[in-house]
Amino acid sequence: MVELVFVLLIMIAIGSFIYIKKYKNNGKPEAGIKRDNLLDYYKDYSNLKLYWTSISFIVLGVVVLVVILILELVF
Repeated sequence: MVELVFVLLIMIAIGSFIYIKKYKNNGKPEAGIKRDNLLDYYKDYSNLKLYWTSISFIVLGVVVLVVILILELVF
């Protein structure tokens, strides 16, 4: 159980680090903008995926930690 909590805390830390380092001041990256170069579409897509991955790491880690806390209190 301790290992799971440790992994979840690391997951939350990684998601928070990515979000704060790259997207805190810039906001959500935009996708679907008309581009001249096809490589720019890939960069937009990868930035958007990284943004949602960092948010999901934070949310998933917090939710699972809360569930573990509730289960520990009940049982």
